[in-house]
Amino acid sequence: MLKNIFAITVIALVMSSCGQVGQNSTEELPTREISELVSEPLGYEGTEVSFEGTIGHVCRHSGDKMRVNQTSDQDYSILVMLQDFQSQINQEYEGKVVKVNGILKTEVIMPEEEHTHDHDHADHDHEHATTEANEDDCASTQEAIEKLEEKGIEPDIFTFVEMTSFEIVENEAENTEKVAEVN
Repeated sequence: MLKNIFAITVIALVMSSCGQVGQNSTEELPTREISELVSEPLGYEGTEVSFEGTIGHVCRHSGDKMRVNQTSDQDYSILVMLQDFQSQINQEYEGKVVKVNGILKTEVIMPEEEHTHDHDHADHDHEHATTEANEDDCASTQEAIEKLEEKGIEPDIFTFVEMTSFEIVENEAENTEKVAEVN
């Protein structure tokens, strides 16, 4: 009888601990304004950020990125690289409100790259540009900026987010449909 009670207790402990495996123990990220992220990108570089906005454009060429506009001020937007979610976001989502979590990244765009970018419409300006020379020479965006400023060149900082999860917000009452998440 004592063995049965012990066995039941062990099974109950194992079952209760199994339910906790894989749960995300991190606290929910504070939701930032897009204007805050693009105005001070170096303060968030390499960190996980969360923001909400309206999907303004989903790339029709590659489908691997979207532009999200700040809902309260359409003058501010940020490029979101869809990563593993490329097959889950399409043009039908344009105009919908989305909550995005992801890692904010920055790159320095050299002035000559701005003119050589070869693309057929303005929605994608600088989205494919990379700075191979800066990536090879500098350990960080900040270091690249400092080197350019020493030479009297005002660098252009390209800011984007590599998405790790998202939710489509259905209406103003904050009813959301959880679309996808990567743990």
